[in-house]
Amino acid sequence: MFIACNSDGSNRQPNVSGSTSGDEEAGNSFQYSREEAGSFIEQWVDSAELKTNLPKIKEAQVTEDLYSFYSKRNYSPAWTAGTAARLVSTIRNIEQEGLNPDSYPVDTIQTLIEQVQQENSAEAGAKLDLLLSATYLKLADVIATGKVKPGNYYNSWHIKPVAPDTLYTHLQQAVESGEVNASLDYFRPRFDQYEKLQQYIDTYSRIVENGGWPDIESKGELQPGDSSQQVEQIRQRLHISGDLAAGPSEWTSPAVYDSTLISAVNNFQVRMGLEVQPTITAEMIEAMNVPAETRLKQIALNLDRIRWFSSGDMPPTYVLVNLPEYKLQVVDDGEKVKTMKVVVGEQMNSTPIFSDKIQYAVFSPYWNVPNSIAMDEIWPNARNNPGYLSSRHYEVLTGWGDDARVISPSEIDWDNLRQYRIRQKPGPWNSLGRVKFMFPNDYAIYLHDTPADHLFEEYTRAFSHGCIRVEEPAWLADWLFPQYERQDVKNKMNNTNRDIVSLEDEVPVYIFYLTSFVDDNGDINFREDLYELDKRLTPQFDLI
Repeated sequence: MFIACNSDGSNRQPNVSGSTSGDEEAGNSFQYSREEAGSFIEQWVDSAELKTNLPKIKEAQVTEDLYSFYSKRNYSPAWTAGTAARLVSTIRNIEQEGLNPDSYPVDTIQTLIEQVQQENSAEAGAKLDLLLSATYLKLADVIATGKVKPGNYYNSWHIKPVAPDTLYTHLQQAVESGEVNASLDYFRPRFDQYEKLQQYIDTYSRIVENGGWPDIESKGELQPGDSSQQVEQIRQRLHISGDLAAGPSEWTSPAVYDSTLISAVNNFQVRMGLEVQPTITAEMIEAMNVPAETRLKQIALNLDRIRWFSSGDMPPTYVLVNLPEYKLQVVDDGEKVKTMKVVVGEQMNSTPIFSDKIQYAVFSPYWNVPNSIAMDEIWPNARNNPGYLSSRHYEVLTGWGDDARVISPSEIDWDNLRQYRIRQKPGPWNSLGRVKFMFPNDYAIYLHDTPADHLFEEYTRAFSHGCIRVEEPAWLADWLFPQYERQDVKNKMNNTNRDIVSLEDEVPVYIFYLTSFVDDNGDINFREDLYELDKRLTPQFDLI
C-alpha cells in the first residue's frame, strides 16, 4: 500500500496540546466528577492490557493507543456531550461509506450517555469516555486500512494497508477541536472512486429498501420488434436501475421491444462491460438478474479494497490498470488524459495486484521465455518439429547468465532442457511486441505491446500468463518520453536493435482490482469477479 505522496505529511499531523474543546468552554461537558472518573480510567488503562470490558472492541488493537492517549493527559476524561453526540452521528451515517453501524457499540454508548446525564456517575462517565475513545480508534483504523485486512486471503494481493502509527494523536485532535468527523478525513482515501462510489451506496440502498427489481425470465434472445411479457419485465428492471429514464406512465407499448428501449439496453450493456448490441442475450439477462442487494454489497466491498490501496492524496501523475475492467488509464497532473484496453492474466495465471514505478522502457525487446511456458508449450513442439524454433524466431541459450551463448538445435541435450533459456528475437513477431515498459518487481510483471491485436476486440480479455498487454503502446511510449519526438519513438519501436531508455522521471503504476466503479459519465459500472476476490472477501466482510 502507499500513503500516496504525503511528502508534506508532517504538516498534517494533529496538534496534541492539552487545550480544552469548544464544547467544554460552552458548558457542554458532562457533570460527573472528572477527578473521580480519571481515577477509574487510570485503574483500567494499562500499556499491556485493559482491565475493563469494552463491547464490540478488539482490545488488543486499541490498548497501546488508549494508554498513550490517557497517560499524556493524566487520565483526565476527554469527551463532552457534544463530541460524543458527533461520534455517534458519524457512526450512524457510516453506511454511506459501505460500513455497518452495528459493528460499533453505539447502543452501549447511548445507554451510558443517558446514565451519566441522569446520575452524574463518575464510574459510568469513565466507562463512557474510555468506550468513546476506543470506538474512535476502531473507526479510524477501519477507514484507514479497511474493515477486513487483506492478510493472506488472496496470495496475489501485494498492496498492503499501513495503519497510522499514532492514532491517539488524531483522537486528541478530535476531542480538542470538537470536529470528530473532520478529523477522520485524514484517513479517508483521496482516490476519486472512493467518493464517487459512496454516492451509489445511497442509490442502491433505496432500491433495496423499495424491494429491488424484478427477476427476468430467461426464454432465449430478444430482438427489436419482439413482443412479450419478458420485454415488459426488462423495461421495469432498466427503469429501476436508471438505464431507462421514462417511467411507466410514459410507456405506450410496454411489452414491445421498441427504439426507446434499445438505448436503455445499450446503456446497461456498457455499464456491465458487455458487448453493445441491440440483441438482449442470455448473458445480459443473467447480469440483470443479479439482485440489488448483491450489487450494493459489491460497492461496499470495493470501497473496502480502496481503503487497502490508498490513504492520503494520490500522486498528480500515474498509470492505473483496473484488471476486471480490462482498462488502463493515464492521469497526468491530476487529469485523466487517456484510457486504453489491456489484456490481463487468465484466472490460472492471475495478474498480481501491486504498485511500483515505471523506470525504463525496452524498445525492440527480446522475450526471455519463462521456464514454465517453455516446458509446457515450446519444448514439446520443438521436440516433434525440428523447424519449430527457427520458424517462430526463437533461439536457445546455454543459461540465464550474462555469459550465456546461443547454441544450435543440434547441440540441445533433450534430457536436460531446464538448463536452457529460450528467447524470441526482436521484431513484429515477438510476443512482447515492439516495446515493454518496466517497473522491476518480484512478480516479473510489466506492460508490453503485442502482435495479437485482435484480442483487444474481445470484451473479456483475460488471456495472458500474467503480464499486461496494452492496446496503444506507441501512445504510452510517446507520453512517457516527452524528450523524444513522436517519430523518434516510432523509429525505436520499428528498429530490430534492442534499446533501453530510462525515464527522466519515474511514473507510479498501480495494478488494481475494482469490480465496481463510476465511469467518466458518472454511471455506476459492475464487472465480473475475475479472480474471485469479491467472493473471498464477502464472508469476512459480513462478520459484524
